[in-house]
Amino acid sequence: MTKAVLGSVAVMLDREHTNALLQMLYQLSAIDAQNAVSQAAQKLMQKILKHGRTFKTKGDEKVSIYFYDNEAVQLIRLTGLYLSAMQTNEEDYFDRIGLSRKKGLGDSQSAEQTVSADCKSNS
Repeated sequence: MTKAVLGSVAVMLDREHTNALLQMLYQLSAIDAQNAVSQAAQKLMQKILKHGRTFKTKGDEKVSIYFYDNEAVQLIRLTGLYLSAMQTNEEDYFDRIGLSRKKGLGDSQSAEQTVSADCKSNS
């Protein structure tokens, strides 16, 4: 069995999205200091504040931060948790995952085409 090579994930955000992400992490960290979710959110928030690098590109303020794979996974999980607490899902997408790869199920339509078609129908 081959061992996976872990690396870093580069994330670049503008000011508005950086503030939104940090606000989400702050709200999750304020739940309970002994809670594992709160602790993970606090660690990620501290990492962004300590290791994020600000810069300007084409007049826009940006932040660049590198996350290890496990941190990126944790950030995605926390974002999903936060969003599920803040909004109601209008559609269940879970059963649609991988349909185009499974023989005899769905069609060969790509995810981009599916999302694009869904967005056009909602316009």
